[in-house]
Amino acid sequence: MKTSTTLSALALVVCGTFSGQPALADVTIPYNEYSDSPTIGRGSGTSTDPRNPGYGAMRIFIQKLMDYTDENGPDALPGGQKVIFQRDAGTGRAVNALRAGVQFANTNAAPKPTFSEPSWGFIYNSVPFGMNFEQMLGFLYEAKIDGFGGNGLELAQAMLDSRGGTQIVLPVVGSTMQGSGYFPQPVGKADCNAGDTECESQGNGIGLAGLCTSGWRIRYLAPPQDIVDRACDLLVKTGVIPAKTLVFYPPVGGQSVLLPMQRRTIQGFEYVNPFDDLADFFPVKNATPADPLGKPDAGNLDCSPALGFPIPPGTLSNCSQNIGQIGARYAHHPSWHQPFLLSWIHIDKTTWNGLNAAQKAAIQRAAKDSVIESYNAAESVECTKLKAMLDFNKGISQRNVDGSLRLLAGKPVSAEITIARWPEDALKVLLEARDGYLASLAGPDNQGEKTDSQKDFSTVLKALTQYAKSIGAANRFDPGKFPARTGLVPGEECKLVK
Repeated sequence: MKTSTTLSALALVVCGTFSGQPALADVTIPYNEYSDSPTIGRGSGTSTDPRNPGYGAMRIFIQKLMDYTDENGPDALPGGQKVIFQRDAGTGRAVNALRAGVQFANTNAAPKPTFSEPSWGFIYNSVPFGMNFEQMLGFLYEAKIDGFGGNGLELAQAMLDSRGGTQIVLPVVGSTMQGSGYFPQPVGKADCNAGDTECESQGNGIGLAGLCTSGWRIRYLAPPQDIVDRACDLLVKTGVIPAKTLVFYPPVGGQSVLLPMQRRTIQGFEYVNPFDDLADFFPVKNATPADPLGKPDAGNLDCSPALGFPIPPGTLSNCSQNIGQIGARYAHHPSWHQPFLLSWIHIDKTTWNGLNAAQKAAIQRAAKDSVIESYNAAESVECTKLKAMLDFNKGISQRNVDGSLRLLAGKPVSAEITIARWPEDALKVLLEARDGYLASLAGPDNQGEKTDSQKDFSTVLKALTQYAKSIGAANRFDPGKFPARTGLVPGEECKLVK
């Protein structure tokens, strides 16, 4: 999901202020996170174990920091120097939540924040068709960037500082590759279940041309949205399709993607990964120990009336149809648009400068450790979560907006979530569109003709590109294996995704 206005992903947002700090007093830093989804947020979670229903990735960071700043253990700080991040919805999320990844509030722009446009923050959350998570860790913490000398994280901070930034930025959560779209029809060939006639009728899928001419409204956030849009334009330019009819639904802060799906305002979307998608888009009803997925056909299935765009702010969900019942049953891979996700905290410099050296070191250590641990936690259960999602609607049929059965040729249509692939020819066009998109953000070749923001973007992109070349990860797309370990023997792949 997400890398633009809704962080597509979904960066965590922290605006730090002291709640009072006499000498040797514990320090509480309130933060406001963008999402309560398990693998990218949920700092109020009750567990750091991904197998526990109360799991929250941000909770790992908070717990580590408390442990690293308490008075116990070999790295203990003196009593009263504990640092605690505490969720507080009153801490100006807008200062950081308008773009994915790292941004800045400028001291000369108070009270309104200043944002780099074009944004380079998404480069740190992951570049479409870019490096994988492990490679990005090397860029963040180990790289020696040409002409700079520091690593990628130090470069991000230097870029913000150079523009009068008022924040210290640190990645705190790592999450696995995202699914690249739930649609009513497969773009490529789907892995149909035996006897699923609707799926089998889709053949090799509608292709990128079919997606671009579908007339669907989909929630697919920037930069991937811009890349799909450009890819459709390329098909128009080359005469493959006469016109583009695909429409993008803009992000609405605080509005669940499930709402416009249930009200038939949109027909498809991309979000995060099976762990979060299962939690957010499959309401569990009448669950029992013997049937933990519950009964999808229970509850109120009447989502009427259908709503056009835009859905009024404050509209609440009025039904419990899941995304398969709605019809967006084809889950697409590979994750070309989001090979991983990093979520960040932004700490006000005044707060940061009020901490002592040991507290700062503890925060930095907790952040790095939690990025790695949270990624591994999500990875460990993704295949299990995907299996639960594929099993959720077994024997369940699609519904109309009023809850009645959807019939095709007089027969009910399966609501089972089914894996579909992006065909190679589509990925080729999307990669070409990605390259054009990045070039457009970098601006003119002549350095003297670039805006300050284009210079910043070019600096960050060049550093990442040079690092990718140095490790042999440039100019090739390697989506990697589907992230999963739990229930599998060492080296075994998740067989649910080919």
